[in-house]
Amino acid sequence: MKKAERINDMILYLADKNGFHLKELMVRYNISKSTALRDIQSLEEIGLPLYSKLGRYGSYQLLDTRIIAPGLFTEGEIYALYFALLTLKGYQSTPFNMETSTLELKYNQVLPEKLQHNLSLMSQIITLEQVNHSNTSIHLKAIVHGILRETVFAVRYLKNQEVTMTAQFVQLSSKFGQWYARLWNLETQKMRVIRCDKIQSLVVTKSFDSIPLDELLEKVKTFYQKEEMLPFSIEVDEKGKDFFSKENYPSMTIESYQEHYLITGNYHKSEAKFIADYLLRFGQSILKIEPAHLQKSVSKQASLIADYWMQLEGRES
Repeated sequence: MKKAERINDMILYLADKNGFHLKELMVRYNISKSTALRDIQSLEEIGLPLYSKLGRYGSYQLLDTRIIAPGLFTEGEIYALYFALLTLKGYQSTPFNMETSTLELKYNQVLPEKLQHNLSLMSQIITLEQVNHSNTSIHLKAIVHGILRETVFAVRYLKNQEVTMTAQFVQLSSKFGQWYARLWNLETQKMRVIRCDKIQSLVVTKSFDSIPLDELLEKVKTFYQKEEMLPFSIEVDEKGKDFFSKENYPSMTIESYQEHYLITGNYHKSEAKFIADYLLRFGQSILKIEPAHLQKSVSKQASLIADYWMQLEGRES
């Protein structure tokens, strides 16, 4: 094995370790002690944070194994990572405690000058749609860690009024700049989705045994199949198709239908008002709504809005 290949393999080998002995490298790569020492010097020059400890076989401690050497990435992969970094700037809240300016500074410290120049140009020539939302979600990192560690939380959540529940988070998603969390309510044994900005507090609790994440993910697939889901279809014109392309949800699909477009999907009966409010945003682009009870729900919401504006005009006059 060539030295460059061996150094790259060492980085991967040591990535999950807090420490190692010189003898480990000598045996794994069939190299002499002097070669192993030179390889360790190369690792330090690359930027792997090592410090030696006294011992017969040369014990070493890694200060932070999460640091990844830039040599492990191709130029195309660096561009892809930087593009992902640019997208993070569009979010008011993220699950990561990071400052994009700090990451950009680190890029400038470790990347070749030409690549730094190209990344700087990328930030100028690529403009991404801003999805900044005025609602800040401060518990995203705790939710992600809670999912991975299968943590049970006492959740205090503000809807129309304050609600408390004991739950385990399963998934985190973002739509139009707003963060949503899917969780399993251990008290009611039901799956539900909540807005992350409405979470008032999360406190780790031992009041319930945690459920393995694989089992919870399986519940996501099967739980809603047991619930009463209501199918719907909406015929829209070209403007309606354009609006759908900007704002839609995973339970919805669109396809060409005669000279127009047909949006189909399903919703839980408790989501009727939410669906009606969403459909109102299509305005006059909607040509037909099925089933009839959904059409009535949309009409009712439209009437309530019209009545509100009439009352407002009356007060102003």
